Amino acid sequence: MQHDRSKSNLVRLVVFAVLLAASTLASAGPIEKQALVGRWDYTSYTLLEKGKPTGTVQFNPGSMVFTYHEDGTWKMEANDATQTRLNGTYKLVNGSELILIKADGSRYQDFDVEMESDGKGMVLKDKRSILTAARLESAP
Repeated sequence: MQHDRSKSNLVRLVVFAVLLAASTLASAGPIEKQALVGRWDYTSYTLLEKGKPTGTVQFNPGSMVFTYHEDGTWKMEANDATQTRLNGTYKLVNGSELILIKADGSRYQDFDVEMESDGKGMVLKDKRSILTAARLESAP
């Protein structure tokens, strides 16, 4: 009898943990443009080889900031030794694919995007990498 009760409590605990994790994990559903608009501080970069993580770099706060504007333009500022500045246009396709085009018309990046349910974080994935970002502000 005690074993059945312990097993039942364990099952409840596992179900609760799964539900809690699901409520805080990224949403893989369609992304509305408004959810993307704002300034984003890129926080980490994970390199993938054959779909598996091989190493992660944590960015210092403010070292790479992307701004997505309501009008479909974006800009990137790297506040590191390179001081790289890029800009262009973006579009959301198929609900979660973010395509970044540089000002010269060449493709910069193409990501699958997932937003955290609270809108304060996002995960950008492609075949070679995973980037995470934290929202700095909603409207630039």
